[in-house]
Amino acid sequence: MKSRLHLGRGVAVLACVASLAGTAAVVAPTVASAATSCGNKVVKIPQEGGKAFSYPIKAVEVEGGATCGEVTKVLAAALSGNPLPGWMSVPAHYELPKKLQEEGLYAQEVKKGSKKIKFAGRGG
Repeated sequence: MKSRLHLGRGVAVLACVASLAGTAAVVAPTVASAATSCGNKVVKIPQEGGKAFSYPIKAVEVEGGATCGEVTKVLAAALSGNPLPGWMSVPAHYELPKKLQEEGLYAQEVKKGSKKIKFAGRGG
């Protein structure tokens, strides 16, 4: 009787482990593809009494529900010192590829709740 109980428990444990492994396999690709690349862009930053300044940015990525379509609008406002409501510049906690670092670009990030826009630009 005792050996039969242990055998049933062993099967239950194996089924549980297999279930957890299957869940991890389904969740892992979703987490890995969370960021969307938007390529390179040029943001027009308005200036007082003059023509807008063209500011090139590279390696733009969005995540957390942010879209590539809102990148230029959000970054133009943030870089001009008048961020859109809820958006703020935060310290970037990621490293740029060496090639971009050699160009003199710095990792920068703006966010609004879970929405994030990461990009490489001049200055810091």
